[in-house]
Amino acid sequence: MSNEAFSRVLIDKALEASGWNLLDPQQVQFELNTGSGRADYLLKDKRGAVLCVLEAKREDIDPYDAKEQARGYAENLTAPFIILSNGREHWFWNYERANQRVEHLFQSMLHRAFNQEL
Repeated sequence: MSNEAFSRVLIDKALEASGWNLLDPQQVQFELNTGSGRADYLLKDKRGAVLCVLEAKREDIDPYDAKEQARGYAENLTAPFIILSNGREHWFWNYERANQRVEHLFQSMLHRAFNQEL
């Protein structure tokens, strides 16, 4: 199975394992239309401000290919961080730092990447 819905199941499990409450809209918001398209997930800080845009792709698509698409969403929402994921691979990017490279994340790192921000 290689549809985006299956990837989202894997992404949801990774977020839950990392401490995100998917049922709390103060923490996670799904599918928000922005000026540049539809952001798949928004991860929020304690104040409810958008901390990260998570762009979901089908399992058979390299999530890194969505880097510029996600940048547009993050810029419109003033989110400093981006995660690109197909459910199996997760890439973390602090796009506000032009010289910072995109880093490959393992599931357990999702929580650590935001622990100080939450």
